[in-house]
Amino acid sequence: MTDLTVPDADAPASAGDLPRAAAEPAGAPSPFRRRARFWLLRPGLVLSVLLVAVLVTAAFLPGLLSPYDPLAAAPREKLLPPGPGHPFGTDQLGRDLLARIVHGALPTLQAAVLAVAVGLVAGSPAGLLAGYRGGVVDDVVMRLTDVLLSVPGLLLSLALVTALGFGTLKVALAVGVTSVSTFARIMRAEVLKVRRSTYVEAARASGNRWPAVLLRHVLPNSAGPVLVYAAIDFGAVVLQVSSLSFLGYGAQPPAPEWGSLVSDGRNHLATAWWLTTLPGLVIAATVLAANRIARSLDGEDQEAR
Repeated sequence: MTDLTVPDADAPASAGDLPRAAAEPAGAPSPFRRRARFWLLRPGLVLSVLLVAVLVTAAFLPGLLSPYDPLAAAPREKLLPPGPGHPFGTDQLGRDLLARIVHGALPTLQAAVLAVAVGLVAGSPAGLLAGYRGGVVDDVVMRLTDVLLSVPGLLLSLALVTALGFGTLKVALAVGVTSVSTFARIMRAEVLKVRRSTYVEAARASGNRWPAVLLRHVLPNSAGPVLVYAAIDFGAVVLQVSSLSFLGYGAQPPAPEWGSLVSDGRNHLATAWWLTTLPGLVIAATVLAANRIARSLDGEDQEAR
């Protein structure tokens, strides 16, 4: 017979009968408070995000940060120290240094993004195929990456940019080639772990061709660490691009670029310290901010969420 017993109205409801919000502990913080606590406990990450926002503004809306023309010379105002009219001072031709730094953000960051994209796009597919197919493909790809890794990155960049020619685009391509081997190795290592997973074996047993298994199952589950490394590599690429620009391989004068700004001021270190110090500090802050954000993406701060 069917049980027609009516439950007692005064009986306490079970946890499953309660709304989700009521089932949570009374002292549990709200999502907003958890997010606020996450950011308040990480002032370095907050400053890094703010700096990146300022850099993006400088790259796309430079007029909001400096009203001066970065190429306009004013000989009567040359080598002015930082002050109210020129917060970062002026250079040997009277050009506003803040304006040149702000307008130099776009070519520098463009070169860094392009270099990371070259390494990611060229290295990841090679590592993906090497890790999944194995055999001769793996041997050939890994030996090529060993050759690239045997040459120091800056030296290889110098050799490539000398062959390609001067310019921001050539510098970006040269720097990007040096990171291809690292992206390939990271992707290969992730694929070697993923391809032995149960769901990959099930996909193979279902009769799927290997390109479909590779694109549907292996690639999505291997791409995470590679993308995190791309964020980590961005700071190092900014430094490498600025180094080549410092040596004169980047944008040619009078175009502003961070590395060339540091190079232009080295002859005036004794009398105008700001010409090299302030662009150098901007480069250092950008590298540190990129590394801090990349560390948060790497899962370092996940436990506090």
